Amino acid sequence: MTPLSERPHEAQPGKPSFPADWDIDTLRVNWREHLERIFRDEEIPIPVKRVIRQVEGSPVYQEILARWKDMKGDERLKNWKLLLEQSGKSLEEILPACMMCGECCRRGSPTLQLEDLELLKEGRLPWDQVYTLRRGQPVHSPFKNELSFLVDERMKVREKPGARECVFFDHATDQCLVYADRPAQCRAQACWDPTMAEDLSRQPYLTRRDVFADVELLLDLMAEHDRRCSFDSLKEAFDRLAAGGTEALDEILGLLAYEDHFRHFLGEQLKIPDESLDLVFGKSLADLVPLFGFQVVEEPDGTRCLVPDNGEASAAPGND
Repeated sequence: MTPLSERPHEAQPGKPSFPADWDIDTLRVNWREHLERIFRDEEIPIPVKRVIRQVEGSPVYQEILARWKDMKGDERLKNWKLLLEQSGKSLEEILPACMMCGECCRRGSPTLQLEDLELLKEGRLPWDQVYTLRRGQPVHSPFKNELSFLVDERMKVREKPGARECVFFDHATDQCLVYADRPAQCRAQACWDPTMAEDLSRQPYLTRRDVFADVELLLDLMAEHDRRCSFDSLKEAFDRLAAGGTEALDEILGLLAYEDHFRHFLGEQLKIPDESLDLVFGKSLADLVPLFGFQVVEEPDGTRCLVPDNGEASAAPGND
């Protein structure tokens, strides 16, 4: 790998081309853009922002910024190269400590472990910000860039609408809004070493049976919902539709209507808040339809129909 200090720097349009002409703000911008381009071109697995944070905490970086205004041209060029050398050193010698760059939070929300049950019971993790991934649903592996299908259920913190970013992540400050009460998976995350997260993934996951252990009626109703409205049944119907079985269209719409009635009828009877239905019954099948390239549209008379997804609606798989 060519050292960072020996790689050509591409001047950005509208910005001075040479370090001798840069002010401090231009130095920062050009340095970040130089690193981001290299990380992108070489597909370096460590988040670039994590390396940026590590470099920014180094004495070399602090001294360069403190003295930059008073440096002459040749000295600025020398220190620009020194900054790139420090960046390369930080990349090769990643500190075993979280830099709070927020990249883990941007890539997905945590799946809950059994040890996180107390966070829910004590209200330190809001119930309405947790939902259930049911057996059979597709998920992104946190360790491999691939999809897999769950063989058993998981419980997960919500993501922001239309994104994989955790709902508790403050994008403006890179801060976690529940940092003191963050789940076990968050505490095990280490972008420089996946060992802790991999070890944790072999520990028991939190399930609805753990959460609602004392409510036998609700457990029975959730089991009945899983039996009658499983993700597998939706997938099988869409597979038949894709194979040319047009009768599957009525089956899909019937399944969606039945599940919608099931969820909301029981929600009203048991006084389950609408925002907690995804926790009790999992994501609605209607919300998962975009996984198959369609979306559900409600006509003015209240009837539902399926139309090809135009890309504006999506139901991204969760993270295992």
